[in-house]
Amino acid sequence: MFVSRAREPLVNLEAARGPLGAEWDTAVAAPASVLRELWGVREGGLVKEKGLYPRKEYNRFEAKIHDLREQMLNTTGSLRTSQKRSLYVRALFEYEPSRDSGLPSRGLPFRFGDILHVINASDDEWWQARKILPDGHEDFIGIIPSKRRVERRERARLKSVKFQGKSSYSDGKGTLERKKKNFSFSRKFPFMKSKDNSTEDGSDVERDGSPTKDTANTSYASDSEASSTRGIDEPVLSYEAVVQQEISYTRPIIILGPLKDRINDDLISEYPEKFGSCVPHTTRPRRDYEVDGRDYHFVSSREQMERDIQNHLFIEAGQYNDNLYGTSVASVREVADKGKHCILDVSGNAIKRLQVAGLEPIAIFIKPKSVESIMEMNKRITEEQARKTFERAAKLEQEFAEYFTAIIQGDTPEEIYKKVKNVIDDNGGSSAWVAAKEKL
Repeated sequence: MFVSRAREPLVNLEAARGPLGAEWDTAVAAPASVLRELWGVREGGLVKEKGLYPRKEYNRFEAKIHDLREQMLNTTGSLRTSQKRSLYVRALFEYEPSRDSGLPSRGLPFRFGDILHVINASDDEWWQARKILPDGHEDFIGIIPSKRRVERRERARLKSVKFQGKSSYSDGKGTLERKKKNFSFSRKFPFMKSKDNSTEDGSDVERDGSPTKDTANTSYASDSEASSTRGIDEPVLSYEAVVQQEISYTRPIIILGPLKDRINDDLISEYPEKFGSCVPHTTRPRRDYEVDGRDYHFVSSREQMERDIQNHLFIEAGQYNDNLYGTSVASVREVADKGKHCILDVSGNAIKRLQVAGLEPIAIFIKPKSVESIMEMNKRITEEQARKTFERAAKLEQEFAEYFTAIIQGDTPEEIYKKVKNVIDDNGGSSAWVAAKEKL
């Protein structure tokens, strides 16, 4: 039996299994516009019945389609309502449809950081979306898991892991240490790096005895930052609502993870007209061979620099041998105003501070595949050093993943370097996708 609606073409449901989880013993027809809008069903399909449902259930299905269609037509598009018709989101995880057995129709694969145009988000389990390509065009329509579905399944997975007694970076002392680090200024000052003393996770040593990560003894943080530290029950990363914003500056670059120092150096040396570094500030007295504004911006008053730090004029700052060092927002903006990407060797905390300052960075995380891959790409380090580097990278991703523009992996330094340049090219235009004021 076919049930039709006047003045609308009919489409037979092609798959026996749909978003409502039903299988039918008759061919099911419904308004084409509804099925295409809801689930991307193509015309000409047929669903074969298995004799499980009586006709009254079939009629309920038809009524359900009608109700959903009315809800779609009446939706306002607000992010605050459960009936979201259309929005743009940034994916905070990678999705491969072939690994998802519950898909009701053709799935849309995507990677971390991809921008998705969600055409319809009215279903609790599945959304219909297109991927925004680097050139601004949209890819094919496909089905993606809803925010609710992603978060529910991930929490179930984490609960299972915890039940099995596996370690977690968010438990016990690790959480406390992460809280202390997450909203304090970095203790690392890579302002005059020596390649001979650098490690692949970015722990560089300065040639002339200026501060390093391991020897800095004081860090600074504002009260507002400290109060916003996350608790143990952190939200699961799924999607972030975004809007496209025109920008009039060249975006700063923050690369985190193994190989970042090598890549930073290669970008500046290979493309000096495109990339540059900023001049840091310090309260340390100027040495005879140093030039103010070239080597450092020398601040005469410690009190003044402390006030500037508390007033959020620095994206990274700290103390070494009773002297303050820091990277100011103004220094970064000065490089950007010259039409260059400012290469920043800073911690993940600086990403949010730049965003607050109105400078959207391109933040790229280099995710190591394994301890073995780290050793393969750096023959000089031991297995223990590689293991620690891998663990630090895992913690780094857990703390700051929501702020990353992209997460990349590769088997060789050359492959990773190429991918980094591609991410910068794709995101270095006159517009940027930034977090929307209203949240999902």
